[in-house]
Amino acid sequence: MSGNNKIAFLCHPYHRGGVTRWMADAATAFAEAGKEVYFVTVEPKKAFFSAKGRETLLQLLAAQNSKAHILSAKVSYEFEFGTPEYRAFIYKKLLAQLPAGTPVIVSDDAVVWASATAMCATYPVIGVLHSDEAHYYALATKYQQQVAFFTCVSERVHRTVQARLRHYNTENIATIPCGIKLPAYQPTASDAGTLNLVYAGRITDYQKRAGDLVKICVELAKSDTKFQLRVIGDGDAKETIEKKISEARLQQQVTFYGWLPQQEVAAHLAANDVLLLTSDFEGTPIAMMEALAAGCGLVGTRVSGIEDYEHHPQAPECYRVYDVGDIADAVNKIKEMATIPKVARQLAARQLATTEFSMEICLERYEQAINSIKVIPAQLPEVRLSPITQIYSRILAMGRSMKVRLLHR
Repeated sequence: MSGNNKIAFLCHPYHRGGVTRWMADAATAFAEAGKEVYFVTVEPKKAFFSAKGRETLLQLLAAQNSKAHILSAKVSYEFEFGTPEYRAFIYKKLLAQLPAGTPVIVSDDAVVWASATAMCATYPVIGVLHSDEAHYYALATKYQQQVAFFTCVSERVHRTVQARLRHYNTENIATIPCGIKLPAYQPTASDAGTLNLVYAGRITDYQKRAGDLVKICVELAKSDTKFQLRVIGDGDAKETIEKKISEARLQQQVTFYGWLPQQEVAAHLAANDVLLLTSDFEGTPIAMMEALAAGCGLVGTRVSGIEDYEHHPQAPECYRVYDVGDIADAVNKIKEMATIPKVARQLAARQLATTEFSMEICLERYEQAINSIKVIPAQLPEVRLSPITQIYSRILAMGRSMKVRLLHR
């Protein structure tokens, strides 16, 4: 690799899905490619209440035997339940340990953005816009003066942020989908005559429209289509959807697995025929990339990231897109996918993933972005938090912690 040989990733502590998975994977890949990589996060002394059994970023990195240098601090309930100012103080103290001039890629957390941009004169910030969502556009608008480069995971996100940041240098905005480490190509045979569908992601109605899974299954059953749906993930709509599946008497066709480790998710993707994505909006879904890489076709909504590959040369044999909420068309597209020979569908899916989503391609594009940043590091600002603010945050954290424990006895 050429140019600036240092890079840092600043992330909240827990794996929350595609964004955090990419942060860990990209850091590991950059280090393997010869970059001097720093991963900045905190380490909970004891599992946070909000963790819900999920892995920490440090656990993800350890599982990969990552060569990234870890800059971390052990934290407790004071971090989880304290003020945003206190959390930013901890992050900024960690960032201050980086070599001056190190570009910092930030995760999707608002406090992470606030922390990194406060140090932007010393550490140029790369703001990753992971989704076509108000949250990201608000961050981009708020911190545009402090962000050296914006990377957008889809063409729609790129167009939107460029339109909103009218005075921002357009040369410092690029479309770079998050890459994945391509797994070994080992697709497994499916049950003869049965179309194996899979959903992997948060089970919520907000953004994911998970309730559409029930509608799709009902219509497939009405048309006497032989299918199985594996639902991987957790969320606030899971219980409701399970109940609706039971009411529709589809328990034999639909199985809920809950939140699974990445290795098990990958095995499910390789074993199934079609990934369903029912979302209202997306960035460019990591689940889509991983499914295609495993040889699994896709039927998804015409939203950010998914729509970008609707007319890809490999799409006819592995990829179908429908308008959000159009259940009839979704069912028709699923049936179309069922008519494509399995081997042809698998090979096309894998080739699409290889040409568009490999981590190597992602890193090359980030390398170009990093090398375009022209910043002369200024003196590091003093990182401090007033004693009164610290005491207030501690008292607030204690009260919130006690309230949560009482509510969940």
